[in-house]
Amino acid sequence: MVCLLKIRGLQDQMSAIERKLADFILDNSHLLRDYSSQQLADAVGVSQSSVVKFCQKVGYKGYPDFKLAVSEALVAQSSLSREESSDQKKAPLAEVEQFQLQLQASYRTLLEINEQKTLTRATQLLDSADKILLVGFGGSGLVAADFAFRLQQLGKTVCYHPDPAVQMQYSAQLSERSVLFAISQSGENQDVLRLARGLKSQKVQLISLTAFKTNPLSLLVQTPLYVLAGDSSPRLDPLLEQLGAQHVCHLLYLQLSKTTANAKVLEHSQRLMQQLARR
Repeated sequence: MVCLLKIRGLQDQMSAIERKLADFILDNSHLLRDYSSQQLADAVGVSQSSVVKFCQKVGYKGYPDFKLAVSEALVAQSSLSREESSDQKKAPLAEVEQFQLQLQASYRTLLEINEQKTLTRATQLLDSADKILLVGFGGSGLVAADFAFRLQQLGKTVCYHPDPAVQMQYSAQLSERSVLFAISQSGENQDVLRLARGLKSQKVQLISLTAFKTNPLSLLVQTPLYVLAGDSSPRLDPLLEQLGAQHVCHLLYLQLSKTTANAKVLEHSQRLMQQLARR
């Protein structure tokens, strides 16, 4: 399913020809198994080279790799649909195994949709920031709260509060050396956007974590990070999206903890936590 989700996520960034291909593939993905690249080009009304370029745009070496990925996505989608329809009869262990497989696939895809240079840039900004403001609401707020705790373990000056009014007050203390880390699945939360626009005018560094699609927040910030947004299971998709966002934050935390200074602070923080646990 990852392949088809990536196509949906990139649609708003595609040219007219690429969108024609994307629309046809999403509507007729079952036909690709029997199509050559030339047959696909003829069906859509584009050149064969456009098909190859499209495959490369969504992260595949060429049409054969892309065709295989679409076939695998259809098999996974069909399997998930059958399993969803028989939820009442499914053994708990089978559900756990299904969820674990999907979660592993989601984690692997995070490294495909987030370039290494973007992850490195986000790590550098967080490491050098004098203050970090984390924002997020609902499920995104849970991710923000956890990440705030991780950053505090590394000795970072971090603020997270679920109340937008408190966040706005704290934002007045930020400078050009500060970072706003905004988490919003849709990328359209008006409180988050209002805060991000105001801080951008103050030249505060902006990092976003949103669903992998064009959205107002990712277009606004200098360093956008992404998670895949699913649309196949109303039960599993919200869990996968939230855990995916948390995984990206944990990747950043692990990179930050590698530096000598941060490692020493973390070690001291862990000793304090152990002392508290003994009381």
